[in-house]
Amino acid sequence: MKTRTVFKLLTLSTAVGAGVLSTALFVPPVRDKIFSTKLWPWKLPWDTNEEELETIRHLSRPGDVLIESNLHGWQWMALSLATTGTSWVHAALIDENKQILTVHKLAIQTDWKIYLDWGSTRLALIRPPYQNTEQSMAAIEYARSKIGTPYDPSFHEHSGNCNGLVASALIHAGLPVEQRLVHSRHVFSPDCFFRIPGSKVVWHSDKDR
Repeated sequence: MKTRTVFKLLTLSTAVGAGVLSTALFVPPVRDKIFSTKLWPWKLPWDTNEEELETIRHLSRPGDVLIESNLHGWQWMALSLATTGTSWVHAALIDENKQILTVHKLAIQTDWKIYLDWGSTRLALIRPPYQNTEQSMAAIEYARSKIGTPYDPSFHEHSGNCNGLVASALIHAGLPVEQRLVHSRHVFSPDCFFRIPGSKVVWHSDKDR
C-alpha cells in the first residue's frame, strides 16, 4: 500500500513538473517573461565589456562562431544543463561585415552590443575548419537567408533557435556538426561547435577568469 502511494506521488510530481516545464517553454507570454528576465539583475565581475568585445571582434573572421553563457539568465543555463549537459546556452555566426547572425525571439542580424544588453558572462570564439572563403560564405548566406524565422522552442525548425541556425548553416557549407538526442528529438547542443573536427578555439573568456 505504501509503495503504491509513493508511486502515485511520484507520478503526480512528474506530471506537475512536465506541465510547468511545458508551460514555461510553449506558452509564449509565460516563456517570454521567464526567459527574458535577468534573474540576477546586478552587475557581476565576469560581465563582458566593450573592450573585451572589441578584442573578440578584432580576432574574428567571417564564418566564426561565437558561443555564450550568462549567469544573469541562469534559467537558460539550468535548462541547457538539464537537457544537453552543458552550461553554454547560445550561439551566433559572424558575417563578412562582422555583424552577428543569431536568434533572439527570431532569426536576426545584429551588432555586438547585444552581448552588453544581455550582460554575457562567458564567451568563446570558435573557428570552424573552412577550406576556403567560398565555404565560409556559404554558411553565412544560409544563415542570412533565415532572418525573420520565428523562435521555435519545440526545436522542430532548427533555424528557429540560435544553436540550430548556426549548426544548420555550417552543415549547409559542408561541415560535420553533431546532434544530440534530447527527449526523443535531435538537437544541436550549444557546445557542439567545439567538437567539429579541426575547429580551433581562437578566444575563450575562461583564460582570464
